[in-house]
Amino acid sequence: MKSKYRSGLTLVELLVVIAVLAALMALLLPAVQKVREAANKMQCASNLRQLGIAAHNFHNDHGRLPPGYLGPSPANNTNVSGLIDEGQWIGHFPLLLPYLEEATTFKQLQVNWNLDYVSQEKWFWSRPAAGPGPPNVANYTAAMRRLSFFICPSSPSYTPPVGDPRPEGGGTILGLHVFNSVGIASPGTITWKDEFGSASAFRPLGRTTYSGVAGCGVGDHPFFSRFAGIYTNRSRLSPVQVSVCDGASNTLLYGEVTGSQSSLSGTDTYGIAWMAGGGLGTYLGLQRARTAPFYTFSSWHTAGVQFCFADGSVRTVRFGNSIWDQASPQTQDWHLLQQLAGYRDGQTADVSSLME
Repeated sequence: MKSKYRSGLTLVELLVVIAVLAALMALLLPAVQKVREAANKMQCASNLRQLGIAAHNFHNDHGRLPPGYLGPSPANNTNVSGLIDEGQWIGHFPLLLPYLEEATTFKQLQVNWNLDYVSQEKWFWSRPAAGPGPPNVANYTAAMRRLSFFICPSSPSYTPPVGDPRPEGGGTILGLHVFNSVGIASPGTITWKDEFGSASAFRPLGRTTYSGVAGCGVGDHPFFSRFAGIYTNRSRLSPVQVSVCDGASNTLLYGEVTGSQSSLSGTDTYGIAWMAGGGLGTYLGLQRARTAPFYTFSSWHTAGVQFCFADGSVRTVRFGNSIWDQASPQTQDWHLLQQLAGYRDGQTADVSSLME
């Protein structure tokens, strides 16, 4: 008699196989995510190192580092009511383009880079200079380029919205100014948002998740002014000056910034255009992605924020307890962070507790 054999799995056997596969996936997924994050962190560090090398190459050609950004005139650094009326409001990342194999993009720009020239014409406006003008087509076209070396691979991809002029409505930041003043209790950051221009045909703009370090900015506050960073308004420093003051290996040059969420939508809606990448403040401390304001250094990495130091090395600075809400006393970690950010504060406290 012939026996009939049935091929295949019973329902119970199939369920067992599925359970085993699910268990294996549950075990492997964290490992895969860990490997991916490690790769992203390495690429992020490479991007920061490229920026540091580009800045040093700029120095070799010009005898100084690029200016942090071209904001208001030095006389108006702390004039809150008038500083927004003048200045090109462009960061220095465009000046690094020729050293990042983007010389063609740089040549498209229509910007007067003279540090002593203070224009009423922002980089995103065309003439007439006084007041909002039509969009500068050449500059906007260049700014729309998505440049991978300006983006941390751990940062999610999103397009900031347009059309909501409210400060909490999200948007793309076109320019920043970090300053301190004897009449103000803490440093501040003034920004331009894309709704100030009528350039709907020239969006979305290319974002950056990196910025130069402005520390507590420029100004005349007796305490905060000592923590001015390398990249402040119209700065003209050289690595030699930094080395003589606090030491290049002890001074922050570039760091990560993630953008942030809008309080209205709860989604990622704030980004900084790479054309505005210049100098960002450290006075709010180091913060984690999603909960960080767009105008402070923050990261998607779990341990802390990666920085390129003035000597070209890239290291992670731990989040620690460095956040300052501008109402409570500053913590020890906050002071250590400002020590790293300031290029001439003269402080020598041990910062190893903040270093990964």
